[in-house]
Amino acid sequence: MPMTTTFTKNDLVRFLYGEVNEDERLDMIESQKSDMELQSSLDKIQEAKELLEGFSMSMPNSLVSKILYISKNYQTHILK
Repeated sequence: MPMTTTFTKNDLVRFLYGEVNEDERLDMIESQKSDMELQSSLDKIQEAKELLEGFSMSMPNSLVSKILYISKNYQTHILK
């Protein structure tokens, strides 16, 4: 009877970002062939990864300036 490996969501994310060792990578690839639930989970995480890669946030320069000003004055006040 073949041994089955249980993968956590963290394992799946690490796999998709190429942060697993070679044994883990090969185990994941082999497991995908027979485990449709695993493949579905990987597909969903891959989709989320792609959405996040296309997402960007920005703040108005005036807000950044205010944050830096307050931070500088806070540090100066604390150090006195």
